[in-house]
Formats: sequence, structure tokens, C-alpha cells
Amino acid sequence: MQNVTTHPAEPWVRIVACTVAIAALAVLPKPASAQQQSVRGTTARSETAPIAIAAFADRGTPHLDGRLDDPVWQNAEIISGFTQVRPNDGTEPSERTEVRIVYDEDAIFVGARCYDSEPENILATLSRRDQNGPSDLFNVMIDSYHDHRTTFEFQANPAGVRTDYLASNDNSHGDMSWDPVWELTTSIDSLGWIAEMRIPFSQLRFPDAAEQRWGINFSRFVFRKNELQRWSWAPNTEAGYASLFGHLHGLRDIPAPRGLEILPYTVAKSDFTEGADPTNPFNDGSAYDVTAGFDIKYGVTSELTLDATVNPDFGQVEADPAVVNLSAFETFFEERRPFFVEGSNIFEFGSGSGGFVFGAPQLFYSRRIGRSPSRYADVEDAYVDNPTSSRILGAAKLSGKTAGWSIGVLEAVTSHESARIQRFDGTSTSEPVEPVTNFGVVSLRKDLRDGGSGVGVLATGLQRHLNDPLFDGLRSQAYSTGIDFFHKFGDNQFAINGSLSASHIMGDSLAIASAQRSSARYYQRPDQDYVSVDASARSMTGYAASMTAGKVAGNWTYGMDFFAYAPGFEINDAGFQNQTDRIFQGIRLGRRWLDPGKLFRDFRVNATFSQNWNFGGTAIARQAYLGINGSTLNYWFFNLEANYSLGGQSDKATRGGPLMENPRDWGLFSFIGSDFRKPVSVGTFGNFSRDEYGGWDGSIGMNVNVRPTAAVTMNLGPSFNKSSSSAFYVTQSVDPTATATFGSRYLFSNLEQNSVNARIRVNVALTPDLSIQFYAQPFIASGDYEEFKELTTPGTYDFLTYGTDNGSTLLYETDENQYTADPDGTGPAEQMVFGNPDFRFRSLRSNLVVRWEYTPGSTVFLVWNHGQSGYNNDPTFSVFDEFGNLLRDDQQNTFLVKVNYWLSR
Repeated sequence: MQNVTTHPAEPWVRIVACTVAIAALAVLPKPASAQQQSVRGTTARSETAPIAIAAFADRGTPHLDGRLDDPVWQNAEIISGFTQVRPNDGTEPSERTEVRIVYDEDAIFVGARCYDSEPENILATLSRRDQNGPSDLFNVMIDSYHDHRTTFEFQANPAGVRTDYLASNDNSHGDMSWDPVWELTTSIDSLGWIAEMRIPFSQLRFPDAAEQRWGINFSRFVFRKNELQRWSWAPNTEAGYASLFGHLHGLRDIPAPRGLEILPYTVAKSDFTEGADPTNPFNDGSAYDVTAGFDIKYGVTSELTLDATVNPDFGQVEADPAVVNLSAFETFFEERRPFFVEGSNIFEFGSGSGGFVFGAPQLFYSRRIGRSPSRYADVEDAYVDNPTSSRILGAAKLSGKTAGWSIGVLEAVTSHESARIQRFDGTSTSEPVEPVTNFGVVSLRKDLRDGGSGVGVLATGLQRHLNDPLFDGLRSQAYSTGIDFFHKFGDNQFAINGSLSASHIMGDSLAIASAQRSSARYYQRPDQDYVSVDASARSMTGYAASMTAGKVAGNWTYGMDFFAYAPGFEINDAGFQNQTDRIFQGIRLGRRWLDPGKLFRDFRVNATFSQNWNFGGTAIARQAYLGINGSTLNYWFFNLEANYSLGGQSDKATRGGPLMENPRDWGLFSFIGSDFRKPVSVGTFGNFSRDEYGGWDGSIGMNVNVRPTAAVTMNLGPSFNKSSSSAFYVTQSVDPTATATFGSRYLFSNLEQNSVNARIRVNVALTPDLSIQFYAQPFIASGDYEEFKELTTPGTYDFLTYGTDNGSTLLYETDENQYTADPDGTGPAEQMVFGNPDFRFRSLRSNLVVRWEYTPGSTVFLVWNHGQSGYNNDPTFSVFDEFGNLLRDDQQNTFLVKVNYWLSR
């Protein structure tokens, strides 16, 4: 057998050398540079940051009318002195901004006067809440914990549209699903525009103290000028967000933010399915249902909040995009369900000073809760109603900060699910497909050095109640835990983030053997000796480690990234993970020019080199990357990327078989987008890659944004992909005569794939509280398998082509729609029989949602979900014919009305 391994110690030698190099760079003196290059430490900044004073509303609270003429505003301190962030960082803004803050026993009031020399050109776009389109903006960012890490952000546009989100870990991007109940009134006049906000203390979290000290910042965006200005300014080369805020003083004797909020709901739903069997007792083409449930939010203490949901409904959630997945790995879908999206940042593992630890595993993936059942009932001579998801009986989470600790605890229970069976002889029964399952997640994080360092722990636990023999082969328990840390040093210019995780699963021997043989690890690979299948094992344990270290601030950035996933690491019961048995190490270097020059408004260059191995020392791939991106002076954006892989050995290509050569390849990607401020903006992209054996992949697409009025936005994103693989896995079969490949044959094929995909979105805002949203995704894909062949020598790209080489034969049986392949004709080798894998798939998914917030916190949803799809084995690809066929496919329509009402005490 060909020698395809490297010395196991080699990766660790390189990792140590890279770490030493970074440490040496960290102690080098900083080069002389402009003011924008300077970076202040967290403690030093805390001492020099600007201070705002909030005044108590002793002359009556403001009347929210967008005028700022109440007497209480006249006595409030004027907060000014904003600084431009872009396009000219560190300079005076072109338009003046003034802010005032007052408060009473229940809420904090913010009044902003945004002066504008051209008030007729203020852009005030109507849109749905939290989906602010192109518009002028004013933001209030509050760090009420004063931990220099957490931000409660409230955003207003001149049309009165509210956007809010909760960010953590000193990041500027956060949880957009957080929907506090607050009020906003705006107006436009001859001087510019005004925003008046009322933010109840009950919607924030802060320590129970007589005198409060908060972090605070304000920003304004002048859309037509693409000008961003901030009150508490820091150079754009400085890393951080909440840690760069100013301070808010003057808040005294405000009540602890406790209280009870209840959101009961009721849903009426009708399903209509074309082509359904009218004699099917479970679905004759129409079905009706009415359900109810409720959500609860309770302030346990001034800093901790309990959220709970009973029988949650997610009917208004947008459908997952259509995909064709021919790999051995699961497709990752984003979480869209409100209860799990809100506060999800609390349960993110590996959140460091840069927002993440490269390679940290995703220990918690909330889509596991309520997933499709583990089994599928298939009964002959019967109608079967298989549930498509596991019902969530209830879920609760406790979150917040106390005594310097961030806390997150989540518990959820999904129900026992059974498929209903109606036999043709009239008898009824059921068959269990999913057991009762408990999910638990605990997150603890401690910030140190005023947010400059920190450590966190995340643990997950899952328990299935396997009380039926049909559940044999399922894992009974699964646990994972991990610790992550971050540390900034060198005046916050450098950071090191890391994580260490462990997993443990338990179950019967079938369950653990299945985990060992899964596509994540393939313990059964015949040409290795460092792992093996233990058919008697009833548990499996593994670990993972990751680290990111380097320079994160300034014009020059560089660093090292590393992770290692041991073969036995398994987190897919509560988390998400595609591959284990990996060691990765990469180095990166970046240079950025963030101030406008003669040609570019900003410009960045990034280069990386990475390598990865498995734990047996096999080199999987080595890759170099170069990327260039930026924007021109006329606000066009561009991105150019190139990569080159030196090749290696794949331990996944044969799906449990021996190693196979991973060919050298190269790829190019480009994107260019026009000025986003225009009523019509267009972005186009293209990529192309090719390997040394002639396989290639190419895509083109575009993204068109149209804003015909201030209340309507449209987005169209069509794309086309075409690829040709010279060796795509098809199947495998046992054959003792295949001695060169360890007693099995591994079948591959040339595969020509085509796909057309489009995303269509239309948003119509009638008022800031009443909107119509439409989403559609037509999708067409085909795959044509040709020239079937088997791998002849492990570790190579050598194949025997059926029907061409060495007397082999290949026959296609039309009636059975299957192939029979024989590697040696009349010889002793066994025939391989497999179905025709050619395919053509089409689908249309759409979602229409009317959302009306008829009173603060209370909403009505009117929803129409639509779906059509078709499939056959003819790989002929014709876009127009398939669109025509798609319109003739049977339809599935769901109509839903959901009403909730917010109750607060």
C-alpha cells in the first residue's frame, strides 16, 4: 500500500513554532502611525471616555410628539461633540447632532435633534420593525450592566420605524429577535429631524443599586452621504464596541427591572393539499386545526429574566431554503423560531474578544429541539401519518448577569411521537417514532479586567426515554461541556482566544457502533490502525481544542488559528458537527487602509495559509488564500479572492473505505456591487474552481435591490451553478476478490450538475406597525451520472471504468431503472447492482405574512405558506420547461391566523 501519512508529531511542531512567532511579533515596538493607529486599553479608556448626565423629570415627563418643546427637555444637558467614523474617520461631522436624556420612576427618555442642512433630502423609509431599509438613522446604545461587553441597542429612523437588538461579547452585531416594548415618535422639520424615545426600565437589566453607572453611546447615519458619526468615538482600527462607550451618570433611585409579562396566543390553521388521496383518513386534501399557548417573561431579580413557552407555535416562520444534498454530511439550517433565536447569543460557545474562537465547536444547536423524528414508520397496505417534527411541550430559559457572572440556563421537553396507521382492512394502530426527550443547556461566563479578559463554561445534556424496543439503536444520553477564554493585551492590540471541550454519549451497542461508523469519523476505515469499531461499546468519549491568537487592532493584523477534534468527539444530539478526527493550523496576515485615498474609500488585503491532518498523521490538505476587498470613492464595493490547494489525502471520499487522493485545485471568486444608496442597486458575483483531473465548478449570480417608494423594497437574487466532477461517490459493495481495496469495491462516477436558484423578497410597510412581507424561492436542480468506475488503488486517483477497461461490463435495465456493473466480465468478481442515481428536482416555496402590531407588544399575523415540488430520474436540464412543470405540480397551501396579546405587570 502506498505510504500516505506524515509523521504524527509534525503538526504539533508547526503549531508551537507558529505560536512562538506570534509571541515574538507581539513584543515588537509599534510602528509610528497616524492618530487612527493608536489604541487605548479598556481601563485607560474608562478614565477618558465622555460622560453624559441624565436629568430627573421633576417638571413632568415629556409628551412624545416629536417636537422636544416640553419644559423638561429645556433643563436637560445637551450632549453633543459627535465625531465622524466614516467616510473620514476622526473628523468633524458634516451635520450637527444634539441629544438630551431625562428619566422618571418608570423609564428613560432620549430626545435627539438631528440637524440637516438639506432636510428635503432626509431619507425616511417605511419598513417592518427590525428590518430597517435604506434610511437615515439614530441609535442609542446602552450598557446598563456596565460590564463593557453587553449592548441594548435602540434604533430610530425618521419615518418612526423601530429596530432593536441585544449584543454581547463586545460585538456590534447581536440578537435582532429581541423585541422590547418601547415607544418612538419622530418628525421632520426645516432644521432636520427629531426622535423622541421612551425606554421602560423594565425592558433593561441592571444592578439593584441606589445610584446607577451605565455605559452609553449614540450614533447617527446620514444615508445620502454614507456618513456615520458617534458621540463616544474611537479610531476605526480599534477593536471592540461596548468597551468603547462613554458613561451615563445621574440615574438615582430607579426601580429594579422586575415584573411579569405574559403573551398568550391562539392560532387557527387550514391546510389544503392537491393530489391527496380522498380516501386517506389522515389527509384527504384538507385539514383544520385550532391551538393555543403562551409565552412568559418574568424578572426573577433585577438582573435575571425567566422566559418560558408552552406549546409554542412557529407558523409564521419562513420556510428553510430548498437544497439538494448529495454529500454524506447534514445540511445546516439557521434557527428562525423566535423563542430560540431571542437570547441565543447567551448559548454560543467560543465567544471571545473577537466575537468567536476559530474552530470552537457548536455545542448547542437549537434546531435539535423539535427536530424530525428519529424513525419513520413504513407499513404496507395501510395509510400512515408520520409526524414531520417533534412537538415541543414546553421550554424555559433563565438569562442575565449577576455578581459579575453571565448566566444562561435552558430546559426543553419534546413529546413522544407516534405515527398513526389505518390499515386497508379497517383496523387502526400506531407505531412510536420518537421518544420523550429532555434537553438542558447551562452557560456561565465571567468577565475580568473591565471586560478585557474572560472565561466561560457551556454544558449540554440530553436524555431520551427509550421505553420501546423500536427505539433500539438510539442514544439514551448525551453530554458535552466546554470552557472558553479570551484575553486582550498590549493596549488591546493583541488577543488570544481558546476553548477546550469534551463529549460523552451513551446507549446500546447498536447506537454506539452507529456513531463510530458515522460519516463524521468512519472508524471502519480499513487502511488505518489508530481507531477501530468496538461492537460491544456502550459509550464513546472525545475532546476538542481550539485557539486563536494574534493582533486584532491597527492597520496590520495577523495571527494563528488552530483546532483539533479527536475521533471520538460527538455532539450532534444537542449540537452541530459534520467532521471529527481533524487537526487544523493556519496563519494569516492582513493589511487595511480605512481612510479614503485617491482611488478607494477603503481597501483590505488578507492572506492565509492553512493545513489539516487527521489523528493518524495523514495530510488532508494544504491551502493558500489571497483576498482583496474594499469600496471605491463612488461607493461601489468589490471583493476578489483566489485560493490554491496543494492536495493531499481524503479519508472521507470513499465513505468508510480506504484513503483516496485529494487532487490539487485552484479557485477564483469575484463580487462587485453598485452604490447601495441609489433606488436601484445591483451586486453580481461569479466563482470558478478546477482540479488537476478536470473537475470544475462555476457559479454566477446577482442581487438586485429596488426601492420604488419609501414604503416598498424589493430584492431579487437569481443564481446559476454548473459543475463537473470527475469522481463523485455513488455506492460500495463487499467483494472478497477486491483485495487491492480491502475486500470492497468503491463506485464513483462523472457527475454533471446544474441548478438554478432564486430568492424573491418584497416588503411593503403601510405604517411602522403594519407591514406585508413576501418571500419566494423557485429552485431547479439536475444531476447526470456518467462513466461509472471503481477505485483501483488506495491513496490514488486511479479507476477502472466499467464497460471500457479490462473486460468489465455495464448494463442498464430500463424497466428496473438500475445498473449492473461487473469489473471482470465472466471472471470471479461479484456483480454490483445499483439504482439509477440520475435526478431532476424542482420546487417552489413561498411565504406571505401580514404583521400588525395593533397595540405595543401585541400582534396579529395573517400567513399564507405555499409549496410545490416534483422529481424524476431524467437529468435533462431545461429551465423554462421545468418552470412550466413546476406550475403544474400539486400545491400545498396553509392559511394561518395568529393573534397574541401582551400583558404586563
